[in-house]
Amino acid sequence: MKKIAEFFKSKGYYVLLFVGIIAIAAVALIGSNLSSRYDNENKDFVDLNEPDNDIAAETDENLRADNNNTTQQAENNNETSQLADVDNSQNVVDNDRLLEFDVFTEEEENGIDLAEIDEPAQAADVKKDIKEEQPKAVQTAGTTVKNVTPLSFDVEKGLLWPVEGNVIMNYSMDHLTYYATLMQYKVNPAIVIDAEVGTEVKAAAEGIITDIYDDPVTGLTLTMDIGDGYSLLYGQLKDVKHKIGDRVAEGEIIGAVNEPTKYYVVEGSNLYFMVTKDGETVNPMLLLR
Repeated sequence: MKKIAEFFKSKGYYVLLFVGIIAIAAVALIGSNLSSRYDNENKDFVDLNEPDNDIAAETDENLRADNNNTTQQAENNNETSQLADVDNSQNVVDNDRLLEFDVFTEEEENGIDLAEIDEPAQAADVKKDIKEEQPKAVQTAGTTVKNVTPLSFDVEKGLLWPVEGNVIMNYSMDHLTYYATLMQYKVNPAIVIDAEVGTEVKAAAEGIITDIYDDPVTGLTLTMDIGDGYSLLYGQLKDVKHKIGDRVAEGEIIGAVNEPTKYYVVEGSNLYFMVTKDGETVNPMLLLR
């Protein structure tokens, strides 16, 4: 301890000088930090009162633009609302107009004013007469035929032969028959009647023509409804003068025999004749008289 005390007494001047230098450096360092912090804080502030400040001018311009946009949007919304009100009003008017329609009675449509008829009994007679005058229609094969006797096929009477000739291929749904042109055995749902080209084909019964079409096997083909579920089919035709919906009498000419299709070249010219009952084929030989 004595040595330390003697050291400070002999070196006290230098110790004080060293401590003073350290104190001055500390004060200078603290002051520099405070000044730097003050400058950084002042950089974040902008004086809006200066007329030449670009930031203030830009801020004012943006505020004015926002106000203008807000005003314009409000005006647009107001106009849209007004247009919607006009459309709704127009729809209400249109709906009211749609509800306004005149209802005519059956008598008014026929030019009869029941108000001029004093007696209720007379008015009832007029209504009765109107109903009796309406034509009665029979719906057949998609064609409306008015005041026509319904078709009825007499099975006991049978069918008229559509052409005169030999049957060269018989009806055979329960066994196979030979097709010479095709050189194969197949069932046959119709009969094939030998006939020269140009031979007139007659309606085998009274009926209504239901279809006329071209078929690759039977050529120009005509079908006919003869009533009670029976239908007739004529194939290998030409010169058909009738149209779908025509009613033909028994024995009336419906066409002529044509050249055979490629399926009947060996068999030669013929009439292909088929009968069906409720969609099922029937042997024509059982009905031809």
